[in-house]
Amino acid sequence: MAKKRKFKTDDNRTLVDDILDFVKVFVISGIVILLFVNFVAHPVTVVGHSMDPTLQDGEYGFTSLITPMVKDPERGQIVVINEKGDDGEIERWVKRVIGLPGETIEAKNGEVFIDGVKLDESAYLKQEFIDEALAKYKADHNQQDYGPFTYDFGPVTLGDDEYWVMGDNRMNSMDSRSPEVGPVERDNIFGTSILILFPFSAMGVK
Repeated sequence: MAKKRKFKTDDNRTLVDDILDFVKVFVISGIVILLFVNFVAHPVTVVGHSMDPTLQDGEYGFTSLITPMVKDPERGQIVVINEKGDDGEIERWVKRVIGLPGETIEAKNGEVFIDGVKLDESAYLKQEFIDEALAKYKADHNQQDYGPFTYDFGPVTLGDDEYWVMGDNRMNSMDSRSPEVGPVERDNIFGTSILILFPFSAMGVK
C-alpha cells in the first residue's frame, strides 16, 4: 500500500516561520533595489535652474546607468555628470550634450557652431523662453542688457573622450563654458536621459 504523503499546512506555521518569511522577502527586495539603483537606474533630483525650462528645480526621477555603458552619449541628450563641488566632494549635475569628441565648438554672437557649422538648438531652446529670460534680467538690472543668451566662447577643440555640456538656461548655468569645469571626460558621464516621476504633471523621459 502506498504511503500517504504529508503536506505542511498553514495550521502548522509558527510566528517564527512568518517572521523568517518576512525577513527573506525584505532582504531579497533590498538586494533588488540596491542592484537597480547601482547598476540599472539611479535616482536624481534636479537642483537649481540651469536646465530651465526643460527640467525644473525639485523634479525627481531616474537616470539610466546602463545606457552610457553600452552607447556613447549623443548631441542634444540630457546627461548626469560627476563634477567636483566647492567642497571637493563629487556632485551630480544635470546638463545637455552639445559638443562631441574631436569636434571644435565655439559661440559667436550668441550662436553655437560645431566645426564651423551653426548648431540648430530650436528643439530645446525656445525663443519665447530666451526673450523672457533676457527681459527679466534687464528689468532686474536697471535696464542693463545681459548680452547674448549664450555668451561667446572658444573655439575649443575637444579631445578623443571629451564632451561639451551646457545647461538649457545659459544665463544661469555652470557648465563647460566655465574654466573651472571645461569639457567633461567620458568616464565622468554618470547617466543618460532622465525619467521624471514627480511631479506627476512633468512625468516623462527628458
